[in-house]
Amino acid sequence: MIQVVGRYIDAVRRNDAPTLPLHPDAICEFPTNTYRGAASFRQGLDQFARIMKSIDVIRLVVDGERCVAILTIDTVFGPIPIAEHMHVTNGEIVSIRGYCDPRPMLSGTNITA
Repeated sequence: MIQVVGRYIDAVRRNDAPTLPLHPDAICEFPTNTYRGAASFRQGLDQFARIMKSIDVIRLVVDGERCVAILTIDTVFGPIPIAEHMHVTNGEIVSIRGYCDPRPMLSGTNITA
C-alpha cells in the first residue's frame, strides 16, 4: 500500500505519467478538476506539473485498502496544503479524492469558485 502511494507521489513529482500506478478506470476528483480514467489523469498531469515546484509528504495514514496522504505542494501560487484520500486495490489506485483550498490557484488564473 505505502509503496503504491509512494510511486504515485514520485511519478507526480517527476511528471512521469506512464509510471502512475492507476487503475485504467480510476476516478480522481479534486477541487478544480475531475478525471475519469487513468488516461484523463495522465493528460492532466502535464498541466499540473507546469505550476508545481515540489511536493512535501507530511504524513501517510493507512487503513486497509485506503490511504490519506497529507501533503504540501509548493506551486507558482505558493504552498498549498492538500489531503488526498486514495483507494488502492491489487497494487493500483482506483480512486483519489483531493481536498484543498483552491483559492490561490483560482486567483492566479482569474477563475472564480
